[in-house]
Amino acid sequence: MPHSKNTHRGSREKSRKGLRAETRKSCAIQSHKGFVALLDAIMAIFVVITFSGIITTALQQKILDPQVQLQRQGMDVLAVLEYSGAFYSPNAILSETSDATCMRLEVYNSTSSTIDYTAVKAGCPSSSNNERVAWRSFVKNGQFGSAKLAIWVKQ
Repeated sequence: MPHSKNTHRGSREKSRKGLRAETRKSCAIQSHKGFVALLDAIMAIFVVITFSGIITTALQQKILDPQVQLQRQGMDVLAVLEYSGAFYSPNAILSETSDATCMRLEVYNSTSSTIDYTAVKAGCPSSSNNERVAWRSFVKNGQFGSAKLAIWVKQ
């Protein structure tokens, strides 16, 4: 009988040692899985940043198209003219643009399609074949009007 107790006791110790070894293996596997998950997350962040950079670069290149830039500059000039109320005296604002940029402003009356006022930036011809046109509506003294700005690069 004593021998059977020792045998039973010995098998318990062996099973404990086996459990400890399995627990160590399990912890090692868990830490390995955590490391793999960390690498996966880092790679995912790197991929997202890379694609964001590529998309941003592609969008900026489209914006740098000279004709689009010219159109946007024309819309900006019209916005400044509206906020400053200078549709009928635009020379100071037109002269603040770059020397290579030419502009012609036509202001139309709301009641008819006739031109009330025309201004051409100093030092520029009155028209060009490569004009970009921007329109803007405005209200002055309770009257609606519209402005047409033709913009082009001086040749």
